[in-house]
Amino acid sequence: MTVAELEALNTKALLARLQRLRYCEESQQYSDLSDGEVASVDDQILFKSDPAWSTAYKDLKQVLDHREHVGK
Repeated sequence: MTVAELEALNTKALLARLQRLRYCEESQQYSDLSDGEVASVDDQILFKSDPAWSTAYKDLKQVLDHREHVGK
């Protein structure tokens, strides 16, 4: 997702995306997914070792940093 697409999302959707990114496994080396399963996934980030994960996480945090923070 681009930064512009992220900015268009509401905060709840952004936090859900953050949770999904944090849920990713560290790398395929430590995963129980087979090579075939990994190859069958298109346009999704599975591992934190993927450079796309770093970019997605950085962009998401940048957008969240400019959102209003509400205490509980």
